[in-house]
Formats: sequence, C-alpha cells, structure tokens
Amino acid sequence: MNMRTKLLAVLIILAVPFGLKAALTEGNETSDVRNPAGSSYSFSHTQNTGDDGHLVIIIASPAVAVSSVTYNGVAMTEVRENNTAYGVYWSVWELDDPATGTNTVAVTLNSGNWNNVSTQCYSFTGCSGVGNTGFNNTQAVGQTTSVAISENSMIIGSVIAGNATSAYVEIPQGTGRTLDWNHNISNYHFGGISPSLTSGTKTVEGGATASNIMLVVEVQEAAAASSRRVIIIN
Repeated sequence: MNMRTKLLAVLIILAVPFGLKAALTEGNETSDVRNPAGSSYSFSHTQNTGDDGHLVIIIASPAVAVSSVTYNGVAMTEVRENNTAYGVYWSVWELDDPATGTNTVAVTLNSGNWNNVSTQCYSFTGCSGVGNTGFNNTQAVGQTTSVAISENSMIIGSVIAGNATSAYVEIPQGTGRTLDWNHNISNYHFGGISPSLTSGTKTVEGGATASNIMLVVEVQEAAAASSRRVIIIN
C-alpha cells in the first residue's frame, strides 16, 4: 500500500480548560438586626452579576432556632447550626447560583422571638460555596478556632461576645480585619472576612473585653472547568 494513500488516523486527546476560572470575589453585603416580634422577618439583599454566583448568610438568633431561609423564594441550604453557650442559635446558610439583582431574604423561626436577631449576608462570584467550618463554644476573652482551607479561599470570622467594647476579629490570627457588622442581640454578634488566602490550617481570633465564642466559615473558589478535546489528524 502506497504510503501516500495510506490513512494515518492519530487521535490526540487533550485535557484543556473549557474557560478561564474567575477569581473568588466578594460582592455585596447586607447587615440586618431586628426584633422580629414574631416567627418571621424579611429584608432585601442585592446579588452581584457574574459567573459562579453564591450567597452565604450567617444568623445569630437568641433563644429560638431558625427553621428556614429563602432568597427570592428559593430555599437555602443550612450548612451548620449550633445552640451556643450564650443561648444563641448560630446558623450558616448558602445558596448556589442565586438570582441576581435585589431580592428578598425571608427567615422563618421555630417560634416567636422578641429578641434582636442578627443576620449577615455575603454575595460572591467565582465561588463554589462553603467549605470547612470551625466552632469554639468555650467562653474566653480573645477566643480562637482553626479551620483547614483550600487555595484562594476566604474566611468569614464570626464572634458572639458579652459586649462589643474594643471588638475585633483577626483572620488569620495577628491580621486584623474590618468589622462588617456589629449587632446588639443582648449579647453582641460581630465579624468580618479575609481576602483570598493560601491553603492550609488557619487560626482565627476574635473578641472584645468580655468573654466570647467563635465561628469560622471557609468560602471556596470555583474550580476551573475542563473538557476533553479530540483532534483527528489525517
């Protein structure tokens, strides 16, 4: 058989990126503190546009647990809940691909609450959602907790304390961050967020002049999508 007429089919399979990965980016925040005087409350939050959108909400509700949270009528997923040493139910909720623009966050409690309830919302793009969490329920002045994170994750550090005098949060320990919220719920609920960090175990510290406990939440960067492309060479 003439080499010129012989068909040589070579299949080359390449793993190539389907598209460039968008970096994890923090978008809009909404802080809400109110006395529900009942078993539900609602407020507006604006989700940024962009690929791999995600919404994370942290709620501190004295005496009464949260039964559900919706955003734009879509049920959010509860990541964790703890009834704390302060008698405050601390919960974390998330929603993948939330509706963009301004929509309603609706919170339903297990029963009526006549205490102030604290809610903090963070929007992200380039996000795959909540990763690991850490919780330290031992009351101490300047409490710490640790969490193992992936490359380029952000950490939300959340504190419940007996007062908010000289309130602070360090993410990681030794690096002070701006407080994004500071709510009076008879005790106080406050916290902030880091920029993207390197991978590894990070210790976070927060507190005030009174004793406190800590919750930390990893927010992960979206993984780059990939495809397998077949190239046929004749």
